[in-house]
Amino acid sequence: MRTLGYSLAFGLLMGLGATPVMATDAAELFTSPPDVQSTKKELRHYIPFRLITDGDGKGFGFTEVGGVLSRTSFELPRSYEPQHLINNYKAELQKQGAEILFECANEACGNDEKFKRMIAPLFSVSKYQPNYLSAKLSRPNGAIYVGLYAANWHNGTDIQIDVLEETPEPLDLVQINGALLSAQPTEIAMADNSKKDARNSADHPLMKRLPGAYIFEYTQQGYAKSLVLTGFNENKAVTEAREGKLTQIAYSLPRTYSEFEVNANYVAALKKLGFQEVFSCEGKGCGRKDSLYYALKPLVSNGTDESQFYGLYRLSRPEGDITVSSYTLGFSGALWNELRVIEETGLKDDRIGINLEALTDAISQTGKATLEGLLFDYDSDRMLPESKPVMEVLASYLKQHPALYFYVVGHTDDKGDKAYNRSLSERRAAAVVNALVKDYQIQPAQLEAHGMGEFSPVASNANEAGQSQNRRVELVLRSDKK
Repeated sequence: MRTLGYSLAFGLLMGLGATPVMATDAAELFTSPPDVQSTKKELRHYIPFRLITDGDGKGFGFTEVGGVLSRTSFELPRSYEPQHLINNYKAELQKQGAEILFECANEACGNDEKFKRMIAPLFSVSKYQPNYLSAKLSRPNGAIYVGLYAANWHNGTDIQIDVLEETPEPLDLVQINGALLSAQPTEIAMADNSKKDARNSADHPLMKRLPGAYIFEYTQQGYAKSLVLTGFNENKAVTEAREGKLTQIAYSLPRTYSEFEVNANYVAALKKLGFQEVFSCEGKGCGRKDSLYYALKPLVSNGTDESQFYGLYRLSRPEGDITVSSYTLGFSGALWNELRVIEETGLKDDRIGINLEALTDAISQTGKATLEGLLFDYDSDRMLPESKPVMEVLASYLKQHPALYFYVVGHTDDKGDKAYNRSLSERRAAAVVNALVKDYQIQPAQLEAHGMGEFSPVASNANEAGQSQNRRVELVLRSDKK
C-alpha cells in the first residue's frame, strides 16, 4: 500500500510579510498529493468565510473569518481513502504547531449530502465517507486558517483544501473623484436623428420632440374619432371618444432617457401651454399594457407593464378645445412615446365643392373638373367616408354620359420624394376608378387612372393653403377616344 508523504511549506509560513497581497493557496502551503487526476481552483481577494469549529453530526457551529481565500480541489483515484488523506494533512499541520479547531469522520459528520452542501466543494460528485478538519496556524501578521474536506464515490476520491489568510478588509480598491462633488452635472449629448423620420411626418406645432428622438410612425386625419383613457373601473379601462383633427406621432427615443424623464418633460411642456390634467397613471397603475393597447390602439406597444406612463390633458379655448394624450413605454433595449393630439372641432359637412350641374359645366367649358371634397387618409389611398357624396355626383354624371371617356388624374404637393408622390397620386386615382366600377357599376372602359405627382400644381407649395389645393383628383375629358 502506498504511503502519502506531505511536507508543509514551512519557509513560506514563517517568512510572509505584513499584509499579504496574493493569497496563499494549497500549492504554496502544501505539496500536491500524488496521482492527481484533475484540479480545480478558485480565488477570492476578500471574503467572510465560515469554518466549522464544533458540532456533533446533528448540528454544527461556525467561526467566520475574513481574508483572502484560496480554494483548491483535487480528484484522486478511488484507492485513496478520505480519512487517510485528512490524517496526512493533519500530521503536517501539527508539525508546524497548528491548532486543530474541529474534525469529524464518517457518521460523525452527519448526513453525507447535507454535509457536502454545507462545504460546497469545487468537485461536487463525491459525498461518501466524509471527513473534515479545520485548523489554525498562528503568525505575527495574521493567522492562516485551513479547512479540509475529503469524500469518495465509486469512481474516485476528492479532497477540498480551503486556505484563508486572515486580513483586514482592504478598502482601497476604488477612489472617489472629489472634484466631481463640486462640479455641475453634465447633460448627456443627444445626436440629431430626425433624418430617420418616417416619410411626410413632422412634429406637431404645439411642441418639439425630445433631443435624439425620431418619428417612426405618423398619422394625421382632418376629422376623426379617437378614444382616450379617463380612468379605471374595477381594473377595466374607462375610455371616452373625442372628435376633431387627429394627429398621432410615435417617437423612438434614446435609451439613455428614462420613462420617467420622458413623461415629466411632456407634462411640464403641456402645463406651460395651459393644459389641465384630466387623468394620469404609471406602471401597473395603467393596467396591463395589452389591455391598454386594445382599448386605445396606440402606435407604440413594445414594453413592460411597469414601464408605462400615460397622461391625458385638455386645453379649453374659444376656437375649440385641444386634447393631448402622452403614452410612454419601454423595456431594457428601447423606449417609445406616442403623442396624440385631438383638435376638437365640428365636422365640416360642407366640403362638397361640386354638384352635378357644376361638374357638367366644368367639363363642357374646360374639359376637366377638380373633384372638390374628395378626401383621403393621410399619406394613403384610402378614401374617407366624407368623400361619398362626391362619388355619388361623379357616378351620376358618368352614367348620364356613357359615350364619353375620361382620365382620372391624381396630384400631390411637393413634400417628400418625387417618385413616392407620383406613386401616391396614381394609387389615389386608381382608388377612385376602382370604387366607381365596384360600388357604382361604371363601365371600366370609360375611365383610366393616372398619377402626376407634384408636377402640375395649381397653387404655390410654399404654404399649407397652396399645398392643400395641390393635393387633388381631377376628371379629364379624353378627345382621343369616342
